[in-house]
Amino acid sequence: MGRQPFQAIWDGLALAAWLVDAKSLQILQANEAASLLVGRRVADMEGMPILELAATPEDQIFWGQPTTDIAAGIHSHTWVRNMRSQALVPVDRRVLAIHAGANAGAAQCLLLTMQDRSEHEASRLELEALLSELRATLDSAVDGVLTCNLNGQMRAFNHRLVEIWQLPHEMLLQRDDAAIWTHIESLVLDSEVYRAGRAEIVREPMRESHDILLLRNGMTVEQRSVPQLVQGRPAGRVYTFRDITSDIQNQADLRLAARVFESSLDAVFIADRRNAILRINPACERLLRASADGVVGQSVTTLFARGKGRSAFLSEVQQGWLQNGFWEGELHLRQRDGGDCSVHLSWVVLRDAEGGDAQSIGFMRDLTQQHAAKRRIEQLAYRDALTGLPNGLLLSERVTAAIELSRATGDSFAILCLDLDRFKIVNDSLGHPFGDRVLKLVAERLQGCLRQADMLCRLGGDEFVIYLHGADVGIAEGVARRMLDELQRPFMLDGMGFSIQCSIGVSMFPRDGESLDDLIKQADTAMYQVKERGRGNFGFYRPQMNANLLSRMKLEHAMRQALGLGHMAVHYQPQVDMATGRIVGAEALARWTDPEFGVVSPGSFIPLAEESGFIVSLGGWVMEQAIKEAAHWMSCGTPLVVSVNVSALEFRQPGFVERITALLTRYGLPAQQLELELTESVLLHDAQEMEQVLASLTRQGLRLSIDDFGTGYSSLAYLKKLAIHRLKIDRTFICGLPDDEGDSAIVKAVLGMGRALGFSVVAEGVETQEQRLALHTMGCEYYQGFLCAPALSAAEFRSRVLGPSAVEQKHQSKRTPCRSRAAKR
Repeated sequence: MGRQPFQAIWDGLALAAWLVDAKSLQILQANEAASLLVGRRVADMEGMPILELAATPEDQIFWGQPTTDIAAGIHSHTWVRNMRSQALVPVDRRVLAIHAGANAGAAQCLLLTMQDRSEHEASRLELEALLSELRATLDSAVDGVLTCNLNGQMRAFNHRLVEIWQLPHEMLLQRDDAAIWTHIESLVLDSEVYRAGRAEIVREPMRESHDILLLRNGMTVEQRSVPQLVQGRPAGRVYTFRDITSDIQNQADLRLAARVFESSLDAVFIADRRNAILRINPACERLLRASADGVVGQSVTTLFARGKGRSAFLSEVQQGWLQNGFWEGELHLRQRDGGDCSVHLSWVVLRDAEGGDAQSIGFMRDLTQQHAAKRRIEQLAYRDALTGLPNGLLLSERVTAAIELSRATGDSFAILCLDLDRFKIVNDSLGHPFGDRVLKLVAERLQGCLRQADMLCRLGGDEFVIYLHGADVGIAEGVARRMLDELQRPFMLDGMGFSIQCSIGVSMFPRDGESLDDLIKQADTAMYQVKERGRGNFGFYRPQMNANLLSRMKLEHAMRQALGLGHMAVHYQPQVDMATGRIVGAEALARWTDPEFGVVSPGSFIPLAEESGFIVSLGGWVMEQAIKEAAHWMSCGTPLVVSVNVSALEFRQPGFVERITALLTRYGLPAQQLELELTESVLLHDAQEMEQVLASLTRQGLRLSIDDFGTGYSSLAYLKKLAIHRLKIDRTFICGLPDDEGDSAIVKAVLGMGRALGFSVVAEGVETQEQRLALHTMGCEYYQGFLCAPALSAAEFRSRVLGPSAVEQKHQSKRTPCRSRAAKR
């Protein structure tokens, strides 16, 4: 065959074909079908590497293989790019080796053919989409659908069937038909009848059935079964299941609707498509104060008094119906006796089959009581619920208005912050209900100290804020004094007499601030300073107070760092036997030397530690150091009792007894060598609980003493109930000895009480021989103070204790000033 006939056949092929050199993998020849497929001219493709037709990574790998592997050929589906449209075209691709010439064993050429699969691929995708749509349609059906073959084997079902019959997930994975039918039968209330009916359907393939099934979970299901016909012959069966529980309920609801309409407490009317009233219920008659005969036939719009006209109102209602199917709002209802009332109207439209307005139903609720309650709520929003006083919101509005007025007139006003001192004791001891009643009495008395233009506000708890209209410093001071005096007058409640003390801070506008927040902040700062100075007074804000607070914050921060940095130390003040002058014990006292603040007085940092709660950490550290040091004294052959102060906060910590026991065990100190010094306030808080804790301590052998005895103001009944070993007479009663008769009488009384109860007594703050001799004459057994020594470092105390015992001879009779109690810790 000549060249021309071959070329005609080659170009006439509908199959895209390329002749490729097997060695160079260059295209030798391509036909017109190939040119159309890849969008390249035949001439352009001749001599082109075949790799340029590779549009996928897989094709590139194939053509990159050794020649022998390529010659093995391939038949696969792949993609090729049309250079004109830049679209990827799916193709059926074949590669065939062509052997020619003398060396028939080696492939000289490769024949590459490609069949366009675009239509086939589109048909496949269309079929898959159709199947997906059919499946989605089946799963979207409202009814549960199940198809079975003639033997009853399940072929397909949808999600709704799974929901209705509550098929377990594992049952769907296994597809055990028998298990599924058993599960379905178990849910039917009358499973035997259902099983017999299904068997009858199997026996009669052309039979249609319709059943109402009652399920054990309360659901009602309608089951329909029809044969599945293929070319007129039964090929299986289709079951449909519909949950008609709500339909049945709706029918019952319709029967109830009439009764509900008649008995509803809401006023209900029914109107036609022209909004003419067809019917009203008895509640509507009562609300309108008119009979149905006088209302039926009238337009709904005549019931209401509106600022807008009738057409505007109906236009608004129509818009609501169009968007939501209902309109609701608040209206004034005209009553037939001439009155009116506010009502909330919900007006619902009912559509006909064509979507037009068929009827409408209106529901009206009388808002008279709700509006009254709302006014009450708005009133409460500005009032304290307990006392009825204005709250912070009303105060803010009042002061904001006063600030605007003052800026125009130049007038001043005052803000007072008042806090009841130690009011927590009232709540803790007598209960919060009693405390609430006390707050009401306090509010009444404070209100009586003010003018009508002033405002007393309760912020919460026992905190009050007072706005004094147009007040200067003099007026503010006068009001503060009146309040202090008024609260000091005895209160009487439930037959119980008591007094209340308060602290007051005062700030002035505009001197101390230009907003309520600033004024309250400054007044609160002033009140805090009053509490620092002893409570029960008032004070005006001064700018220096903020600086003092900053200094206090810095001092507290340094104190919290002091333990870790080694700036704290424990010193020991000897306790001396009055008769022999022998040191018999020591009191452990915390001392602080700071790089910035220098030697910080215990009178400064101990109260700060107690207020901030750091006293727990500090006290625990002092306790451990003291036990460790006392164990060292004992190991040196000089066992002495070490006394450690315990604050009320430390004493109430969980595990307090266990922690002390653990420290004694760790350092090997006998319990009788440790004495805990407690204040009366510790013993008075939860006295019953304290009695149990103290009993636990004394059972272990620890000694207990009452520190600063005589400075409290409580009943002494606890002395005979609690396991106390020693009393310590406060230094304030020692200063006046021997000349002050009052101090002498108090000291004698304490000594007599101690002897009567079997307690030993220690006098604190003894600084002169005259004081010691007076105490010795009265029968006091022990003392401590500067007469013997101040608090000594651990090394100094060891030197003193391990040295000569006649300590007292080293001190002169020179009298020194008494130290304050705060210097003790």
